[in-house]
Amino acid sequence: MGKEELVGKVQTVMGLIDADSLGVTLPHEHLLKMAKNLLVTPGEADELELAYQPVSLENLNWVRHHYAKSLDNLQLQDEQMMIDEVMFYKRAGGDTIVELTCSSSGRDPLGLMRLARATGLNIIMSTGFFEIFTGYEASSVVDKTEEDLAEHMVTEITVGVDDTGVRAGIIGEIGMAWPLSDIMRRVLRASARAQKHTGTALNIHLPLRASTSLPRQKDHEDVVMEIIQTLDDAGADLSRTVISHVDICCFTADFRRKLAETDCYLEYDCFGVESSLDPDFCVLDTPNDVQRINELIQLIDEGYLPQILVSCDHWTKHMLRHYGGWGYDHILTTVVPLMRRKGMSDEQIHTLLVENPKRVLPFASVKE
Repeated sequence: MGKEELVGKVQTVMGLIDADSLGVTLPHEHLLKMAKNLLVTPGEADELELAYQPVSLENLNWVRHHYAKSLDNLQLQDEQMMIDEVMFYKRAGGDTIVELTCSSSGRDPLGLMRLARATGLNIIMSTGFFEIFTGYEASSVVDKTEEDLAEHMVTEITVGVDDTGVRAGIIGEIGMAWPLSDIMRRVLRASARAQKHTGTALNIHLPLRASTSLPRQKDHEDVVMEIIQTLDDAGADLSRTVISHVDICCFTADFRRKLAETDCYLEYDCFGVESSLDPDFCVLDTPNDVQRINELIQLIDEGYLPQILVSCDHWTKHMLRHYGGWGYDHILTTVVPLMRRKGMSDEQIHTLLVENPKRVLPFASVKE
């Protein structure tokens, strides 16, 4: 099928579908993931023992407050459990999940196909490079040229991942940190090239102002704008570029407005996350869900409704219903009622959950 014939189609792990078939969509989640390389090794002896225990009722309280220090918590590999988890979302009215796990984090194309087949959900798989900001993946890209990196992503979109035949349908999430490295800039330019060649959407993981690396507010804003400028200079389509983690970046209202004026999508994708649960990993000023909704209402009042996406970014066990978490249905069963109580209309909610994903996720026309 030629590139122009793909326009308006969405590539799922089971094949192409029409954009109208997306329905209610979570644009930023993880289903099968092995993020052991993101483990934050505890310094205290008692915590070190807890770090290597399976997540259980006995240690769940500690895990919730130190979720990046638990190795088992960072691994989502039980397919039957994940089927059960996403079925809560489907029964609540969900139709599509965008799975943004990259290869170094245990992406499992065939496993995602099995999940899609078992649940009937549309699952969109990603391509790209995430853990470059930790140094973990730097070794796999440091000797690669911009052209090599772009070709890798294009191949996973147009041909498939390795010999699985399963094709990616989105680029990202591309991992960034503060300060930007030359490798990060190279991957940004490569991502823009891959987007230009394929017409896919692009998702960027912003640097987070965690306590381990806490730039000043202005430094943080400057690096975000440098990321966007680098993409723009490389020819990326900013109107089909998604900026992740806007909520936990704790931007000011003025900067959120500045970000929206770039034409990028602003993704509030950490609904359910409370910074008080793990102050070593998240910024203490991370908003709760009602505060997130207040920020959305402000952006909507300023005319940016068509550029907003919402999700939960599940990537650990403690976020799942099986372990007492809020689950993949959190947006539909908890957040949407809160949105209505705060005065958002059903039309606005429909735009966030259906229309905006339907606009950004399909293949776009490619200008060579």
